[in-house]
Amino acid sequence: MEIDWAKTVRSLRLRLRLKQGAMAELIGVSQTYVSRLEAGLVLPPAPVAEAIMRLAEDPRTRSLFDDLRATVDHSPFPCLLLQTGPDGPSVEAASADMARDFLANNRQIHDAPALDRLISDLDALTRQGLLEGNILGASAVWVDRHRSDRFWQVRYTPIRDETGASFIHITLAGLADSPAARAAANDAAPRIERFNGS
Repeated sequence: MEIDWAKTVRSLRLRLRLKQGAMAELIGVSQTYVSRLEAGLVLPPAPVAEAIMRLAEDPRTRSLFDDLRATVDHSPFPCLLLQTGPDGPSVEAASADMARDFLANNRQIHDAPALDRLISDLDALTRQGLLEGNILGASAVWVDRHRSDRFWQVRYTPIRDETGASFIHITLAGLADSPAARAAANDAAPRIERFNGS
């Protein structure tokens, strides 16, 4: 995976609450060089890249977002972290179960037929303001027809990283086949919880 150095350096500096000069001292460059890195005008040479990555991966300086990404990657349950963008959502992190059973090891959700309901839900939630910050979360019940009518309780939670980029954290929990699960799976849209309680 290619590293976006401008985003990496800026988010790390903001997370550590450092001015560019202080960041420069930590990675062994000038303040002007940090400014140029953040602007995407230069790429760090190997020793500087290593210093940046050491700082970013140090448990004492790792962001909560990095911890969330690691939690998703190593979860024993199906979960997913999507980054939103103009080209639609892309997979930022996925648990092994999610990658195997739903994504079929694709990195784009639109290439995974088992996620048709997720795509439909995300479209509906986006129209309702999921990415504008007025939705606390949403939930829905899916029926997975690709694997003998298995039911899932699905939770959508919008989050932002330290740079302000939008992500959606998605978790799935298996449900027993029941009349209630079947009725909930027939709902056309997810249930939305808004910050104002409506």
